[in-house]
Amino acid sequence: MPIKILGGKLPQEAFNLLNTEITTVVIATVDEDGYPRAAPFHWIVAKDKKTLRVAVNPRHVTYENIKRDGRVMVCVLDQGNIAIGIKGRARVIKDDMENIPWHITIVEIEIDEVKSDALAWVQIKHGVRFETTEQVRDLDRRAFDELKEIH
Repeated sequence: MPIKILGGKLPQEAFNLLNTEITTVVIATVDEDGYPRAAPFHWIVAKDKKTLRVAVNPRHVTYENIKRDGRVMVCVLDQGNIAIGIKGRARVIKDDMENIPWHITIVEIEIDEVKSDALAWVQIKHGVRFETTEQVRDLDRRAFDELKEIH
């Protein structure tokens, strides 16, 4: 079955999902040796249908890869048979989040292309979910608020 290109912006269903604050995505970047490197991310929102924002630790290889080569692929797998790949260009837009007590950057991803990898004969029933402790829930709230509010 061929890949189905959905265009250059998020479909409404994916936009809504990425703003639920419960979705985990996998972001692939390009290592120095040209190989892909993938890592899960939870602090992610859709600013609009053409732009994603994600909190990234500057000590993580993902950050280094984005600074060197902004090409990324974001993989979203979730209930409702959502299986999309989001190709885009990432850049750091804020070096230090104000509402987080340690050094975390905000990366913005400009979406170039969205494709569907959903299959008719296989249904995705559940996405990956993080469960935070009571002590961390306020931190989660502050992180998501800052990702949504930055201009």
